[in-house]
Formats: sequence, structure tokens, C-alpha cells
Amino acid sequence: AYTWHDMKTSRSVAMPGFADSLSGDYNAGTFQAFGELGYRIDTPVAAFEPFANLAYVNLHTDGFTEKGGAAALTSASQTTDATFTTLGLRASAGFTLGAINATARGMLGWRHAYGDVIPTSTHAFSAGDAFTIAGVPIAKDSAAIEAGFDLNLTDAATLSVAYQGQFGSGVQQNGFNAKLNVEF
Repeated sequence: AYTWHDMKTSRSVAMPGFADSLSGDYNAGTFQAFGELGYRIDTPVAAFEPFANLAYVNLHTDGFTEKGGAAALTSASQTTDATFTTLGLRASAGFTLGAINATARGMLGWRHAYGDVIPTSTHAFSAGDAFTIAGVPIAKDSAAIEAGFDLNLTDAATLSVAYQGQFGSGVQQNGFNAKLNVEF
């Protein structure tokens, strides 16, 4: 998959004796490739699926020079590459809640990150030396967890609720989602 980003920025700098309004306009592109192998094993009470996947993400940002005054930044084009592998196990089991068919599902995996796990960006003021800033680091090793359930409300409508979490050294990511799928 490829995504084109049209970046437009504006920022204000204010301190005693100095104020500046700055803007930038540049492009970026993100390329991602993903593949997964898994094997589903059905048992009388649940289904299990050991899996392995691989994802590659490349972010290329064009260079830019902000418009404004003395606080304007300039940056050369930059590229960040990261690769992720995940080994894990998915499980699901069907059950009924009264007259409603439901499925409980979960996933537990180990995710490893390679490459540019500390995103950096180098900038300079028009009258100064270049400096590098670092973004939020990506955990090299983390546990990936998912838990959710699907309720088949009718033959054509399913309500799904899920939690996704990722836990690594100094990094924690949590997400919840709910989805109503209606087929017609």
C-alpha cells in the first residue's frame, strides 16, 4: 500500500522580545508491504491459528524550507525504514447468549521491530547549525494482545467489540473499537 501525504504546517514562536509566524508546505509518502502465514486448527470447542507475519514500512519526507522570519526551519529530505515481525496464536470459540450466536476471539503475539526504531529528523535554522530531534521510540520487542467478541444480532447484522494492546520496554499502546456490520 502507498499513501501520499500533502503536509501543510503553521506555527507561532513567541518569547519575550521575539515573535514569529511560520508556515511550511511539503510532501511525504508512506509505503507498506505486509504478508502473513497461518494455519487454522479446528477443535470441538475452539479454533486455534498459529501465525507469523512480516511488515515493512518506509516513510520518505521531502525537504522543506519554512516561510517566515528568523525562526524558520529548513530540512533536507529524509527516509525512515522499519520492519516488523510478529509470531503469535489466535483463538476463537463460538457460544450463545440466549438466542444470539456469539464468538469470543483473542490473539497473543510477540512483535519484533528492526531498522529505524528511533525516528529522527534533522533541521536547521537559517542562521544556525543543524540539529537532530528524536521521536517516540518503537519498542524493539513487545507483546501484542487482542481480545474481543462478535454478536450476531440477526442474519445480516453483527456487533463487534475489541481491545488491542501492545506492551514493550517503556512503550504501551491501547485501543478499543466497536463495529456494527449490516449486510444487505
